[in-house]
Amino acid sequence: ANMSEYEASLQEMRVEEMQEFSREKHNLEEITPELVMAAQMALVVNFAGNRLTSLPPSFGLLQLVQELNLSENKISELPYNFGKLSTLKTLDISDNNFSSLPDALGDLTSLERVDAYKNSITSISPTIANLTRLRELNVFNNQLSLLPPEINRLHNLELLNVASNRLAAVPDLSGLTNLTRLALFWNKITELPSLTALNELADLQLSKNQLTSIPDMTGQGNLASISVSNNKIACIPSSISACKKLNEFTAGSNLIADLPPQIAQVQTLTKLVLSQNKLTALPNFLFDLENLETLDVADNQLAELPPPISRLKALTNLFVQGNKLLQLPETLRDLGSLKRITLTGNPLDLQDSRYIELAGDLQKLCEANGGRFLGAEKAEGSGSKLKGLGKFKLGT
Repeated sequence: ANMSEYEASLQEMRVEEMQEFSREKHNLEEITPELVMAAQMALVVNFAGNRLTSLPPSFGLLQLVQELNLSENKISELPYNFGKLSTLKTLDISDNNFSSLPDALGDLTSLERVDAYKNSITSISPTIANLTRLRELNVFNNQLSLLPPEINRLHNLELLNVASNRLAAVPDLSGLTNLTRLALFWNKITELPSLTALNELADLQLSKNQLTSIPDMTGQGNLASISVSNNKIACIPSSISACKKLNEFTAGSNLIADLPPQIAQVQTLTKLVLSQNKLTALPNFLFDLENLETLDVADNQLAELPPPISRLKALTNLFVQGNKLLQLPETLRDLGSLKRITLTGNPLDLQDSRYIELAGDLQKLCEANGGRFLGAEKAEGSGSKLKGLGKFKLGT
């Protein structure tokens, strides 16, 4: 009986081995023909974290592989017959020395996911249009200055991450009707194509570009999060009212001077970041956002907080540091959910008995809710601006 158990466990090991072949972090400098033979029946092949500079031509023999991880090596090109890996669904070539997404990729028509972040890629081959099953394309942190127009034919794409590149413009994306996440932050983009056809889009990341406007949001009924911080945007489009599921709108470090009344229709909004803009007043319609939990209007030119701010019953975080507030409304006491309020860097009269009493009440309230009160008296030096910036970088 023992023998057959032993044989059975051996058999199981073999099945496991065929499932996955891994030589991750084995300090390999080359893949020998023997290693290719050993991996030939595996569905998952992992050579990540070695010191490989190239792949052998025999790599084309891995004709059962569905998932291939070559990340964290020093590979700069794929062998000529790489296109023979016709069953490949997932390819990870991140953190290597590739300078392009090569033509050969276009032969891998079963591909559903390509991770190629952290290379030196300057171009994507037009053959990418053949990858009609592709769902995720991640080329974050490369050196792309343009995207091929053929990218618009990837109709099944759900995630496109082209952040941290050198793009000045973006081609037509109206064919990407299944796209749920679009990451374009940290580029040099001055304008965007229309995004109104991208009805499935849930997450749009446009921070750290040179945009002067936000694209029309008509049709963006599924958008849950949009970040446009660190641009040159002067206004929020009235079409924001089309975003019926929007939770987070982050637009710090822009040139926004006023808000459209339509923002009050976005009742799902829980986080609104407008720090480091040109706001001189908060309009009363802003206080109709009854689910708003975080309001960040730090480092603007606000002279007052209107008393109706107390209508924001869900508010837990209020950041108003670095403004021109001379006094605070007594109604702040009514914000029963408040956990954090930051008032540093405002010219509030610290000797005023009303301020002293209100600050005491707010401190008790925040601490009772497990949070923190930062009053105006902490305004030594110009730390508030720096603090606001540091906090903001995390939120991009």
